[in-house]
Amino acid sequence: MSSKVPCLHFFPSDHIADTLHLSLEAQGCYILILFHTWNNNCRPYKDDDKILPRLLRVTPRKWRKIKEEIAPLFDLSDGTFKQKRLEQTWRKALERSEKAREAANARYDKRVFKDKRLADALPRQY
Repeated sequence: MSSKVPCLHFFPSDHIADTLHLSLEAQGCYILILFHTWNNNCRPYKDDDKILPRLLRVTPRKWRKIKEEIAPLFDLSDGTFKQKRLEQTWRKALERSEKAREAANARYDKRVFKDKRLADALPRQY
């Protein structure tokens, strides 16, 4: 896996349809959790009422209210904010990234091999 996080393909119409019922603040916190999780190599954040409010830039009191709104959008069963669709998108992005890397390496190898053949065919200059 590379050190860079792959590109997140985001589908605004799906996002809006799934979150239309949320308040503006809950909407912002939800998307921030998704984005922070993505940038954390899709490792979900712990359900920690001390860390998450700071990460999301809300007060602990406000976080408790927002958490009630957004909790149904996550799987909290193992004590983390897991989101199945985000994890599926992550896996697909890694696959795309790996295929692109393999294709680029193949093009590079082909070009290097071709250049080497050309170099071998040229007369040497002393």
